[in-house]
Amino acid sequence: MKFRLGSHPNNLSLFILRHRGVIEPAARERGWQLEWFDYTQGARSGEWLADEQVDVVGTGSTPPIAAQAAGQEISYLASSPPRDNNCALLTVQSNDISSLRDKRLAGMPGSFTDHFLARLLQKHNLRRADITLLDLQGQDALDALLNGDIDGWLAIDPWLTRALKIAGVVARSAVGDEIINRSLFWTRAAWQQRYPEAAAWVVEQLRANDAWIEQHPIAAAQILADKLNASILPDEWLKTLRGRLWGITPASDALLAEQQQQADDLFAVGFIPTALSLNARRDAWPAG
Repeated sequence: MKFRLGSHPNNLSLFILRHRGVIEPAARERGWQLEWFDYTQGARSGEWLADEQVDVVGTGSTPPIAAQAAGQEISYLASSPPRDNNCALLTVQSNDISSLRDKRLAGMPGSFTDHFLARLLQKHNLRRADITLLDLQGQDALDALLNGDIDGWLAIDPWLTRALKIAGVVARSAVGDEIINRSLFWTRAAWQQRYPEAAAWVVEQLRANDAWIEQHPIAAAQILADKLNASILPDEWLKTLRGRLWGITPASDALLAEQQQQADDLFAVGFIPTALSLNARRDAWPAG
């Protein structure tokens, strides 16, 4: 049996696993052929999954909802603990953003920053159409914020940590104050139905890998520094890794309830065009 795992820079669990080189021989011991599908835009994971270019992906919590809104039948495999501190709405000190109406904001459209922003918009009694959302992260977003080209930035670590060291840059709201922000691991419902043993095995490999990251953060940080943006230093990656909880939990009814709440929030402010009633094959979820 041959299958492919997806790796992109915004899912650190899978990205580190991809570059450790330990899962491929473990798959061969079972008579399986495991390959990697490398890509850069996590928000497009549902697209690659639907095209069967990849079989298991890891993203924030928004891409699987977008996939379901597009008519895909997916299965949730597992999730991380909440990431409460890895994203915040940043502004310069002089711009307090007392209202988000007509503001220019930077984020990662299609990612969990959509849900974060949706909750902020609800608090301001606004909709998606009431703001301009630009697809900017990293140095481009930081420069735009400091130059006054945007009013706010939904910044993600490690850039969040770097930006907050700059005088005059302040956090107005942290992601954990507004939403439950997790990494999710998911697949096509048909793939999990056909290969339930492989699906459960992938969850176990992810669990072991997260334990390794927690126990070896310096080595994990070096992998990220070597394989990703050279302008982010190993010590910055180390702070990012040590600043989050690690661990993998098989999917559950509680996770589906969180996803349903997010779908409701995204629909309420116009991020998705129709209301969703999520169905996620409870009978096929890996046992925990």
